[in-house]
Amino acid sequence: MSTLPNNIDQKKRAQASLRATVIGLAANILLAASKIIVGITAHSVSVMADGFNNLSDTGTVLVSFFSMWMARKPRDKEHPFGHGRMEYIGSLAISVLILYIGIDLLRTSLGAIRSPQAPIFSRTVLIITAASIPIKGFLYYYYRKYGKAHGIDTLLASAQDSLNDMITTTVIIIGLLLSHFLGILIDGYLGLAVAGIIIWSGIKIMLDTVNRLIGGKPDKQLGSEAISILLSHPQIKGIHDFVLHDYGPGRAFASVHAEIDAKEDLLEIHEVIDLAEREIMDRLHLPINIHMDPVVEDEGGADSPGKLISEYLTSLDPPLSMHDFRVVPGKYLMKLIFDITVPVDAKKPDDEIVAEISAFASSLDPRYRCIISVDHDYFDSISL
Repeated sequence: MSTLPNNIDQKKRAQASLRATVIGLAANILLAASKIIVGITAHSVSVMADGFNNLSDTGTVLVSFFSMWMARKPRDKEHPFGHGRMEYIGSLAISVLILYIGIDLLRTSLGAIRSPQAPIFSRTVLIITAASIPIKGFLYYYYRKYGKAHGIDTLLASAQDSLNDMITTTVIIIGLLLSHFLGILIDGYLGLAVAGIIIWSGIKIMLDTVNRLIGGKPDKQLGSEAISILLSHPQIKGIHDFVLHDYGPGRAFASVHAEIDAKEDLLEIHEVIDLAEREIMDRLHLPINIHMDPVVEDEGGADSPGKLISEYLTSLDPPLSMHDFRVVPGKYLMKLIFDITVPVDAKKPDDEIVAEISAFASSLDPRYRCIISVDHDYFDSISL
């Protein structure tokens, strides 16, 4: 599925979706009508089924357009972040249609295996059936091109459906030729193979879409660009707790903690933070909330607990980092309070990592007691 930054043009996306709808409806209705008529005339179950497959594609096209139309609705009280995720729901509906087609073809193929029947072969049947391959090839190219260009996931799902149709029709033609010239009735077995391909593509689209709906991994490219802009300001020493929320294609929102030297002038730093927010909005169209996090330099020397623990964290596999370190001295204990950043796909559980760090701190001084908060880095390859 596609991922694009927030500066995509929603109006152009809607225009591309409308063009695709008109072209897709015209092509699929033409193919469906011709194949169903020819299939009935030639007593060919596979050709007729392929026609109904094309007819169902009109539903796919309409779902794509309807979901895009719903996604463009403005925000309201019930949906303060807009309706952008309707596009994902549309992709989910298309995946269900693809699965239905695959399962129906599976059922038809099993029936053809149990009761094989040679279809009536003619040049008209062959030409009309074969003509759908270049038409579906064009739709595949068109949907894929504009789906990628405008970040329209429903068009990409329709492109996959068109590719499935090309494979299906090719297999049907092979079955017709083998039946007519060699008397080999393998139409049912070929149908099983095609059904498997279609079902797998439907499952793949469904899993990808469900992952987005429940909150999958955010767009790494958009995140890295926002982080680069933040770190281009020398007053920002580092960042942590960067979160990117996906409310539909081109409708992301971000939040982050920016580490600032505690000695900096508050008003000057506030101006820098405002400037960074405006720059990210202007360049990426990404609303972002930046929390200013003052950092006090650890002046305890090379043997200070903060520096020793930081060196220990960077030596781990994978390397970890920490922030917001502070010491709270007591009569018998010294509390070391800090946050660590852990990759989201780290093999060890959080509590095990915390226990290992606490054990290391105790080895430095038995009085040390760690109070550790765990943050997760969802941008593995981006240096925070």
